[in-house]
Amino acid sequence: MSRFLVFLVLTASPLIAQTAGTPHLAFPTDGNWVNQQTELQNHARKILKSELSRRLGPTCDMRTLSKIDFGNCFIADAAITQRNYRAFAQALKGSLAVPVPNFDPEVYPAAKTFTAAEVAWRSYMEKTCDALGITEHSGTETGMDVTACQRSLTRQHMKDLGNIFLGPYDIYQ
Repeated sequence: MSRFLVFLVLTASPLIAQTAGTPHLAFPTDGNWVNQQTELQNHARKILKSELSRRLGPTCDMRTLSKIDFGNCFIADAAITQRNYRAFAQALKGSLAVPVPNFDPEVYPAAKTFTAAEVAWRSYMEKTCDALGITEHSGTETGMDVTACQRSLTRQHMKDLGNIFLGPYDIYQ
């Protein structure tokens, strides 16, 4: 009888250890979340380094092109910056959305908070650059000035986000 009692206690002990007050959260526990975060952060680093190393190409030379042609070239380059920014921000948001053990995404909504911050930043950038356009009294180069402002602020913001989320802080200077 004592063997049966020992067997019963041993088989029931895992059930005793589980309490109803501890909710089961479906977070990965095998370390895969670290690999997912690292992969997304490395992707963001690659985009950032690519963007910050870009320069206007020799075919986009203000000295050899008309103002209209240079403006078109500059606008096309600024569109590349905006595309890179969106991909960079998406990679950062993705890295923040990876479920981390012991962190409930409903309690610590990093990706949602990041998204809200980026919406606010885009509003700031647009309003700041629009103000520049208004102060230029709608001259012939106003569109170029606004585009240059948006490109400059976007690249600086990407550097700032890189420093904040990707570190170390001196890489993106």
